[in-house]
Amino acid sequence: MFHEGDLIIYSVHGVCRIDEVCVKSLAGVSKSYYELHPLSNETLKISTPVDNASVLMQKLMGPEEAKTLIDSFQAPGIPWIDNNNERHHRYSAIVKTGDRKEIRKVVSTLMRKKQWAELNHKKLGNQDNQLLLGIQNILFNEMAIALNITYEDVMSEVQEKVALNL
Repeated sequence: MFHEGDLIIYSVHGVCRIDEVCVKSLAGVSKSYYELHPLSNETLKISTPVDNASVLMQKLMGPEEAKTLIDSFQAPGIPWIDNNNERHHRYSAIVKTGDRKEIRKVVSTLMRKKQWAELNHKKLGNQDNQLLLGIQNILFNEMAIALNITYEDVMSEVQEKVALNL
């Protein structure tokens, strides 16, 4: 269970702060709820049951995990899937697991494809680019907080690692 003031990863909203843990009664049933907000949007308030297993909620990674994860961007990602729909479905399914090591592989593959496309005066497909930006926003912000550096610093370090093995 998380506590008031904790920073967590909450689904597609990324890094959120738990403002309160409270009990609410709906239809005569009392349940514990987290009241939280994304750090990127102070005005958005989210209320979710503490026992909500259908939404990914996990503790922020620590500095050691963040550093290890950044270093791992030198390694290859996951295999590229030529079929756009299948690729989007499989990569999105990996992201939903919350397994940062596997998510890193998806990011690594998409970043390499994007760099390769740009070197050849092309663009990464829109669906792939949107997925990449969404994952980077959540994962890189989490690593930045864990390491007490900026998102831009994380992006720069990761891009250097990826560029070493294009």
